[in-house]
Amino acid sequence: KGIKDLKLRFRDLVPEPAIFWRIAKIGIPNFFEGLSMWTANLIVLQFIGQIAAKMASKAGGDEPVVQGLQGANMIAVQWESFSYLPGFAIGIAAGTLAGQYLGAGNVKQARKAVIACTGLAVVFMGSLGIVMIFAGHTLTAVISNEPIHLELVPQLLVIAGVTQVGFAVMMVVRHALKGAGDTKWTFIITTISSWGIRLPAAWFLGVHLELGLVGIWYALCGEVFIRAALYFLRFQHGGWVKEI
Repeated sequence: KGIKDLKLRFRDLVPEPAIFWRIAKIGIPNFFEGLSMWTANLIVLQFIGQIAAKMASKAGGDEPVVQGLQGANMIAVQWESFSYLPGFAIGIAAGTLAGQYLGAGNVKQARKAVIACTGLAVVFMGSLGIVMIFAGHTLTAVISNEPIHLELVPQLLVIAGVTQVGFAVMMVVRHALKGAGDTKWTFIITTISSWGIRLPAAWFLGVHLELGLVGIWYALCGEVFIRAALYFLRFQHGGWVKEI
């Protein structure tokens, strides 16, 4: 039926190679970025398993030690995930606005929208980070009163809380670049940072130096700042404005 200025016509259903190429150009790098990032995260979980197994061995093969370490990691991840909600939502807004303004040929307004969204995310996620830093014990006790959890989780939440500003910049600028169709560079940055920095740092601090789960989180959260800087450099470079 259609509405004013928008109606589906059968002749428009004929496949156009140019449209399929644009879809592939944006979609394929986005797929491989997700694959690269989550594969790296799975290897990080394997590092945590190594640490847990070593701790259990020192404790005489005590299985609760393994479960306690994995549980501490999960509890910290769950609380940290709350901060992702505003960051993710604002990031989607940034990507949408960037795409709309670039489609209208207004590069200046696209930049202003992304910067404004980044500022909002920094405020929201930074505020949640403060809660993590100063209320880590309380947050942990809401879920578990196990001694190993009460010992480890607040330390992990302090690390996560300090890095929330970096997370905010990373999430929003990444979504903005994607909204502009710059998925090739988000894939490149994510892969280089995940495999070249995150994994080696997590293994070195957590496994090699035997800093344990806390060392793993130092590596993971520290890498976030580096990835955020790389995304921001790409944003400042301006190559993304030509992708839409």
